[in-house]
Amino acid sequence: MNNTFHLTRFGRLFIKHTVEHYKSYLMSLTVLIGVMVLGGSFMVYMINVPIDKGFQTAIFMMILCLGGTIFTSTVFTDIGDKKKAVSSLTLPASHFEKFLVGWIYSFLIFIVVYTATFYLIVLFAVNLKHFSGQPAEIINVFDNPICWAYLLYAFLHAIAFHGAIFFEKLHFLKTSFAFFIYLAILTLINKVLLDALLGRDVNTGLPFGNIRFVENNKVWDLNITDAWDSFILIFLAVLALIFWVAAYYRLKEKQV
Repeated sequence: MNNTFHLTRFGRLFIKHTVEHYKSYLMSLTVLIGVMVLGGSFMVYMINVPIDKGFQTAIFMMILCLGGTIFTSTVFTDIGDKKKAVSSLTLPASHFEKFLVGWIYSFLIFIVVYTATFYLIVLFAVNLKHFSGQPAEIINVFDNPICWAYLLYAFLHAIAFHGAIFFEKLHFLKTSFAFFIYLAILTLINKVLLDALLGRDVNTGLPFGNIRFVENNKVWDLNITDAWDSFILIFLAVLALIFWVAAYYRLKEKQV
């Protein structure tokens, strides 16, 4: 029998995990649906114009990234609990199989369930209030902006997944704090390097973002091209893989 992955053993582990956690997962899904239904109904009631695709996409990305990372941070809570850690770590299954169960639930299953739920709620919301002469528009979950949202979520998921294993308590808060600290440091280093490279004071935000500076009393903007957009997406995918691999090896280091 393969010590890293065996389909039958993995199936039993997946079923065991589902039986033990389905109530909490259903409760989390119920809360998420309730928030989206109430929020969507409130926006439709308050806004006197149709909810366009751009606004739908922004809301989709925001809830996906926030809700997904919060959920991911709870996947390995048993490891941080001393009473449950013994049974979890000594379970007759490989570390890769335990890693894969958590990854499937927090990434694949979450994306499928969230996307289907969001689409149905948007379908309900846009038809809740009709506007004459303006047909209702609904986002295409297979279109480019949404696909980019999935890739962004993959990156944030990988960080939250690693944090769920690395920290023992307050996983989401500690992971978020570490993420924003590192982001602030990278942004500062990015500005210093660009100032030195261009020889002027650059107003810039995140790394790989647009550059703005003032010269001859004029504001100049340097925007990234479509080719660089593709590079950034590939870069995020590579970072996600790195953090997933790091999370797996971090899980292997866990001892009873």
